[in-house]
Amino acid sequence: MKNPVAKNKVCVNVHDVAASLQTMKLPRPPKGFTLVELLVVITIIAVLAGFAVPAVTSAITKGQLIQAVNNARQIHIATMSMANDGAANSDSTLGWPGDTGVTDLNTFVAFLCGYDYLKPSDLKVFSAAGVTAYTSGTVSTSGSTPTLSPSFSYATNSAFNVYKVADNDAGNTVFLTTKNYDRTASALSDTTKPFGEKGFVVCRKGGDVSMYKKQQVSNTNMIGAVTTGSTTGYLQ
Repeated sequence: MKNPVAKNKVCVNVHDVAASLQTMKLPRPPKGFTLVELLVVITIIAVLAGFAVPAVTSAITKGQLIQAVNNARQIHIATMSMANDGAANSDSTLGWPGDTGVTDLNTFVAFLCGYDYLKPSDLKVFSAAGVTAYTSGTVSTSGSTPTLSPSFSYATNSAFNVYKVADNDAGNTVFLTTKNYDRTASALSDTTKPFGEKGFVVCRKGGDVSMYKKQQVSNTNMIGAVTTGSTTGYLQ
């Protein structure tokens, strides 16, 4: 009689099993970066950053110049409103800087605030990149002329030169420029705030405001005429 268990026996060839194990592809442990590969990646990143940084810097500067253009417009609107009211009411204390007789920027700004064309908190419009904004203060109208406390500083708080334009000056007469623009210079100064030699802003009496590149600094026909005295023709 045959043993029924014998049917279930499996014959295993040890040599075949060993050969199969040798040919079996086992998963390899993950391989890390070599030093050379890391240096290549770092070099690529550095090259890309070298291309990106100037573009980002240029975009930031352009944005700051655009903000300065907007600020110049606000100053012009306030000044023109004061001049129009002075002309309408025959009030000689209200007008363009060249008509009122003011000799310094602090007095001019105090008039703008004292007659509510600007508020002391609005005087930040005189600032730009690298220039400390005047953000808080009080205006007094108890005396013969309005006064600001603390005083508005041309050297510290203003990014602009406000020229002594008068009502009879032409519309293309320069009313305001960023302080890095010097009418007598043939180039912008890289150390003068705001913007150095990256560009400058000009606002004319008629209300036209433009931003220019350093290559255009000597194009006085395009920029416009200035009041008599050139560098001494603005409020300090």
